[in-house]
Amino acid sequence: MADTKEGPKMTEEARSLDPLRITVGNLKGGVARSTTSMLLALALHRRTGERVFVVDADGANGTSYEWSEFAGDDWPEGVTVVYMPSQMLAKRVTQMWPEGHLIIDTGNDSTTLRQALMVTDHLLMPIAATPAEATRLTPTLTAAAEVASIKPIELSILFTRTKPKTISFREAYEQLKTLETEDLRVLETNVPFEILYSQSFGTVPDRLGAYADVLEEIIERSSQ
Repeated sequence: MADTKEGPKMTEEARSLDPLRITVGNLKGGVARSTTSMLLALALHRRTGERVFVVDADGANGTSYEWSEFAGDDWPEGVTVVYMPSQMLAKRVTQMWPEGHLIIDTGNDSTTLRQALMVTDHLLMPIAATPAEATRLTPTLTAAAEVASIKPIELSILFTRTKPKTISFREAYEQLKTLETEDLRVLETNVPFEILYSQSFGTVPDRLGAYADVLEEIIERSSQ
């Protein structure tokens, strides 16, 4: 199936997809949160033909919002991106977008992460592919656990900027696989270190690379 800016031909399965509501979060920066948020949003829109609401809640950077602004007229009308760094994030998102596909790009603030999780069902945690980075998920997992005591949250770990044949990636992957539970999963798909991703800021790429497969894993898990 061709991966183009216009998107693939809609299948019955795509049209009947339940709304996905995803927080992209890791309190450790530099893990491709915004790249993951934006390319995942584009993949979701192309797969379904439905509107996707992206909230940039990163008060320090605002990268996702700037991305859509730089893309200008090329940015698809079906993907709405707003800048909303707010301590009342959950309430504001609910007021603006009460239903449908939702992706929230969070920053390094734990309060914002908790607020985002209150209005989403899935925490996608991008992580760099090293054993050292794998040990730094505790603050993020702690914040998620606090929200999970109130409402169900699915957690997925996504390795980004990987060099799959390296020892460091293999060790990090195996280390986190031992932590898997019914609610926490390490995605089989990883995002390799490629120019396709590093130079995608401010554009609407024809190819979304691994992110189409990341989306399929999330959809499969959500339907179980």
